[in-house]
Amino acid sequence: MGRKDSAGNQAGTARMTVGDRFWARRIRPIFDDGDLTLDVVAHVFSSIAHALEVAHSHNVLHLDIKPANVLINRQGEVKVTDFGLATLADANGTGRTGGGTIGYMPPEQMRSEALDARCDEWALASLTYEMLVGDNPFFARDLPRAAAAIENAELVLPSLCWDDVEEGIDDVMFYALDPDPAERYATVRDFDEELMPYLGDAKAGKAELSRLVNGVDEEGEDEDGEGEPAPAAPRVPFAEHLTPRVMAVVARVVSVAAAALVSAVALVNFPAFGPGVFSNPVFWGLLAAVCVLAAIKPHVGALASLAILGVSLTANGAYAPGILLFLGTVAWWWFVARGSDAPAVAALLGPLSGAVGFAPLSPVVAGSLIVSVARAAATAAFAGFCALALGSLGTSGMIDWNAPMYWDYATMSGVVSAGSNAVADPDAVASAVLSSTGIGAQTQARLGGMLLKPGTWCVFASWVIAAAAMSALSRWGMSRKVDVVAALVGTVVLVLGVCAAAWAENPASWTPPSTMALIGSIVPGLAGVVLAALGIPDKIRQ
Repeated sequence: MGRKDSAGNQAGTARMTVGDRFWARRIRPIFDDGDLTLDVVAHVFSSIAHALEVAHSHNVLHLDIKPANVLINRQGEVKVTDFGLATLADANGTGRTGGGTIGYMPPEQMRSEALDARCDEWALASLTYEMLVGDNPFFARDLPRAAAAIENAELVLPSLCWDDVEEGIDDVMFYALDPDPAERYATVRDFDEELMPYLGDAKAGKAELSRLVNGVDEEGEDEDGEGEPAPAAPRVPFAEHLTPRVMAVVARVVSVAAAALVSAVALVNFPAFGPGVFSNPVFWGLLAAVCVLAAIKPHVGALASLAILGVSLTANGAYAPGILLFLGTVAWWWFVARGSDAPAVAALLGPLSGAVGFAPLSPVVAGSLIVSVARAAATAAFAGFCALALGSLGTSGMIDWNAPMYWDYATMSGVVSAGSNAVADPDAVASAVLSSTGIGAQTQARLGGMLLKPGTWCVFASWVIAAAAMSALSRWGMSRKVDVVAALVGTVVLVLGVCAAAWAENPASWTPPSTMALIGSIVPGLAGVVLAALGIPDKIRQ
């Protein structure tokens, strides 16, 4: 029997959109079109509950149960997907993570507290409540409003929305939806055992769900009895292929490339290696270790590579930038990036994209992917300081870090003078760099010079403001359109930053910023617009 509408009548039936891949059919259209019976609810609920029970038995917390992560196939089977936020529980059965989805995220997850299986239980209860009642009262624009919505929710009794459903279902649902995790069921299995007697036949629900997916009845006829086959499946948009898992792989590739670049620059110039660094197995071993860390845990790879750069700078006599970079890296990692990959990827994108003149990509990514405005701004500020440190290696400009040309601590002019063979032979290049004098002093002087330029602070401020504004807008709207607007706002702020820098350098007779500076600010902003248009921030925002 279908769920009642607001008038107390049975909700109508509508076909579900069929995707062109086996597991590409989402459960959400059933929510929206009212294609629900208690049998379907029973099948969906029990399938998700079983999946969570298996995950929890292996100490894995999903932490992002929502309709978008529930998929079905033509046989009516239900699958839980997207373990992008999943974490391993410790010996006490608890874990931590950033992110989640408003409406299906319990209060303790919003507060970034230690989480256990009852976090997934609450999310499942919220999803099930939406199936039973037809509405989710926990949606809000941001986390504070969402927390208030949970605490002050005026919940509809599920038993009033269905015929022949006992009132005991209300107590079970409200028990699982308690804001206090200590008041919920101890396990998802307990919740499953308590709720299933009030629902329908799960096996019948599977068959019914299969018919909904295929748009035909058991005899192979369509709902009108005309026997026409179901329409051809539409092509899946490109954005649908960019799953959280795919994005996680991309994030790790970016992290490995950036960590390798930063570590190579640091280790090549480390005094202990001396000439012939590229023939030293220790060099390659350390580089490989950093890359492995970045592949497994991007935030650990970021910590290792940037800390090594700070140590290398200090060892070469660039005490101020080296010590500040090392301490700044540790502080940023501990308070912002620890246990979260989005800040790490955003920070590492600076050195990587700065190799081709697009270092401002860091604040754009930080503003797009980090929900917390404070963490987004802190990451952008840290990325800016990293850009200053890298700029002091030769370019003397915050956004001019150019790895192919300035990969050593000394200017390339000294190396080129050693002859064409020195440029062609990496070991000869390293020998020429290490034999030069005053490398640390040169680096420190360049950093001091940049810090004395008012234009540097204009660009630095634009990075922080752009990231904070983008994060605030995205958090306020939580939609693809708002994300696009946020990226455009970030682009404008970055462009204004380089324009203000040009004016600050010469206020008496202002000249437009260089073409490269403008391109270096516009292209990252437009990249953010493309990412937002594809819905990437919604998939992996933390």
